[in-house]
This record gives sequence, C-alpha cells and structure tokens, in this order.
Amino acid sequence: MPSTYFTVFAGRRRYLSVLMVYVQPLVEQHVVDYVHLWDYTRLPSDREYLSTLAGPSVHVIPQPTSDRGAKFPNKWKGYYAHYATLLAANDILIKCDDDVVFVANLPVLLKVLREDKGAHLLYYPSVVNNDVAAAFQAADGVITDPEYVVGLRASVEEGRFSRTPMSDWFNCTHCAEHVHSKFLARPESFFTGCLHEWHTACRVPINFFAMRGDAVRRHFSAYASEQYVDEPYFTSLLTERTRMPSLLVSDVVVVHFSFGFQHMAAERELLERYRRLSRDQALHARLREAYGSRSLSRSCPSAAPSDLLQGRRQRPYPNVTGRGAGRGGRGAGRGLGSRGHASRSGAHASSMPIRG
Repeated sequence: MPSTYFTVFAGRRRYLSVLMVYVQPLVEQHVVDYVHLWDYTRLPSDREYLSTLAGPSVHVIPQPTSDRGAKFPNKWKGYYAHYATLLAANDILIKCDDDVVFVANLPVLLKVLREDKGAHLLYYPSVVNNDVAAAFQAADGVITDPEYVVGLRASVEEGRFSRTPMSDWFNCTHCAEHVHSKFLARPESFFTGCLHEWHTACRVPINFFAMRGDAVRRHFSAYASEQYVDEPYFTSLLTERTRMPSLLVSDVVVVHFSFGFQHMAAERELLERYRRLSRDQALHARLREAYGSRSLSRSCPSAAPSDLLQGRRQRPYPNVTGRGAGRGGRGAGRGLGSRGHASRSGAHASSMPIRG
C-alpha cells in the first residue's frame, strides 16, 4: 500500500505545539502514515520538546551530518537526499514548515493528487500568508484591497544560485497582519471551491506542498548535484525545465504564521488566537462538512480584476542577464476552475529561502 509522509522542518516549540494539534489526528485517522520531524532546532529547549513528540508513527529525524554547517545553496540537502531513496512511486510526500498554525481538509488535497496521476509538478493548499496563494485568493474575491493584491509573474535569476521572489510579501509586515485578520474574522471565506493551475515559472514559498513519490525520487535525486537554493529550484526552475504546471486546491487551507521579516506587533496574541482556534472542534467540523467533499470548480477566474492589480507589492527585477532572465513560464496563472527559522530571511533574502 502507498504511504503518505508528513514532514516538518522542526522546530520551534511555540509553533510546533499548535501544528501538532492538527498532525496527531491526521495519524490517528490514517490520513497520513508517518510524521517525520526533522531536527533543525537551534535551542536546547526546542530540541528537548521535539524529543517528547516521538511515537510509533511520529519520528524525530536527526539533522544529517552533511547539513551541519552547510552554507547556501547547499543547506538541507540531507533532507532531500533522504526522500529521494525512501519513497516509492505511489507514495506522497508533504513538506510543512514548523510555523504552520492551521490545517483544514488535507484529505481533499491528497485525493486530488492521487486522482491527478502526476499531471502537475507540485500540489498546494491555499496558504494564508504566502504571495502566490494570495494571488489566487484575490482572484477568488477573498483579498480585495489593491494594497495586498499580487499577480503571478515568472521569477528571474538573481546571483548564481537563486531566483527572485515575485513580490515583497515575505518582507511585508502589514501584508501578514491584513491576511491574518481577514482569515480569523471569517475562516470560511478562504474556502472557495476552486482548482487553480499555473505554468508560470514563479518562485513559490514552500511553506506547505505535496508531491508524488515518483516525482520526489526524480527531482530530489537530481537536486543532489545542483548548486541552487531549494525553494526557487523546486518551484521556479523545475517549472521551467519540466514545463509542468502546479496546482492549488482552495478547499484545503493552511495558515503560515510569518516570514522572517514580518515583525507583527502582536505576535504573541495572534499565536494564542491560533492556538485557541486549533481546539475549536465545532469550527473544524463545520469546515469538513461544508468543504470536505464537494465538487471543485475548474472555471474560476485566474487573476484578480484588473482594477485591483496595481503592482504595489511587486518587486522590481534586478538588472540581470543570466540564462533565466526574462524567461520562464508560459503565461499567467490559469484557472482550472479558478523554515525553519526567522533568520533564514536575511538582508539578501531573495537569494535565500523565504519561508518562515
């Protein structure tokens, strides 16, 4: 029988203690078969907490020797090498950041992936606080303030090892505050019943994605010999090389708490609200009943109305002339219906992973 692996770049206790409220039931309900918590901790107290989470189906994976002290663009190569050989062709890998603090309707994403038979490169939920997901949330009428509306565009090379993010969202505190506020006021509004496909070779924050085992074996193996930061490699560069689209399933919603430079004024209070939300069984039951099994639309808009697409969040492209400059992708997003640690985002964040 194929297996589903839920993997986390761990981890900070303050976030993991919320995430695990969602993960443990996924194991108990046989939605996932194995949980792998990768020990990329920095504090002894976090490492001690991580050890308490181990169980029959929850494994704490020690940081590989190859990853200790590794520099960009070779950080976390051990993670990718591990799954390149572990997974069978029909297995599923889920990659999750430790600061994902809400997860709803994951079985819907897995069902779409299994029935899709490898037609897409990567499979995403609708991620709250993620610019590519925000583009589709705007297309679906969830985000309506032009200040926070972005459009898909291909990323271009920046330096030798990376590609640019498509917007400044990862560096925008009020973007995070805005979208968290909208979600917490009405979580149901983010479940829009759409499948969104795109061929655009944009860099996607890899806060949460799923991938088929055969694709994992092929692409994770190839990554061993690449000198490239993981996030732009697996999203922008592979989209360009494979000419395969990716897919976002909007009836599956996860919340990514923050990127490294999103310094929200009330982070503790916000995290506490998500902690309470994780235990709101009535809400989760309503979301499952309303959005856990309905048919998904293949005809939703692929972009926000033109009057909202004002480019306020778009980052100017650097002056580059590399092989990827100005290329990548076959047009805008198309509707089919419509990590670890904060310090990873530094002064040169666009050449580093921009996940939390």
